[in-house]
Amino acid sequence: MKQYTMGDVTELAEECISLGKVARPELSWLKSRYDRVRSRYHLKNKTETDKYLYERMYGNAPEKESEYLKIRYWRTGKYMPGNRSQCVLFGKAMELSETEMEYLIQQYCDRGLNAYDPAVCQSDGEYHRRIEYLQEIVETYLRNISKQRLEYLRIPERKSDVFLRHLYFTDALRYVETSGGVSQDIVNKHITSLRYESEFSRQMRLFGEIPRRVFIRHLLIMGLPRLDLDRLNSQLQFFGYLALDERHTMVRGERLDWLLVQLMRMYEEVREAKGCEEACLWFQKACRTLDSIFKKEGYSKLRFMHFKALDL
Repeated sequence: MKQYTMGDVTELAEECISLGKVARPELSWLKSRYDRVRSRYHLKNKTETDKYLYERMYGNAPEKESEYLKIRYWRTGKYMPGNRSQCVLFGKAMELSETEMEYLIQQYCDRGLNAYDPAVCQSDGEYHRRIEYLQEIVETYLRNISKQRLEYLRIPERKSDVFLRHLYFTDALRYVETSGGVSQDIVNKHITSLRYESEFSRQMRLFGEIPRRVFIRHLLIMGLPRLDLDRLNSQLQFFGYLALDERHTMVRGERLDWLLVQLMRMYEEVREAKGCEEACLWFQKACRTLDSIFKKEGYSKLRFMHFKALDL
């Protein structure tokens, strides 16, 4: 069995960057749906088609050229619809089927299928099933935290759930490059992670738009060391996200899925050979290596374990 080094991880990063320079396959899919509209309604050219789609979306013809230019930007991948409602309107204007609409949201726009509104989701059975499963993941994560670590962070064992944010935050620091390192004195102060409270609390309730990359990070941090690729994919699908697909790209063409599939396969081999504890340490080091490379090369979207509050 191959012993994976950080040199192998560096090669992964370099290949991932290179693959991201190729045109998105999702663009070809969107072009075919766009051309279908143009053919179906006998529109002369792309400009006329763009204007037609704009009118279908907003109920009136564009008064200025600048108003319908965004349709061109969306269909060419230069920009994405600014929010979920515009994405849905764009799909409806192209008369996408239910399956095609899911593709547009999950693959072309790289979003989850749902963004729950706290004012209306309480009567949604699917929401409750998802929040219950997320709570199971959280509870398992907390049970696996050692007594020694809780003592080190001055967290009462019976109240670990109260300090979930800080436990998660200090775990996340192990996966990213930190300039000059972070002192234990800073880590031990619970106020250090307070800036992450609002965002983390909202996401743990599944409220609002939660980017897929962010949710993958949650599942990795709370699922390791026993998480594997199959389980990660089933969890992503359960929460309404696309399972990891080596062909899938982020909205600017980044090949994060390809990277994560390779990394998880490596991790599973390391875990089989060396056990959970050593494998988890290897994965954390691999993530720090990747984070450092992507930070240096300017590929911020590929820093999948990084979030702004970690910049202490």
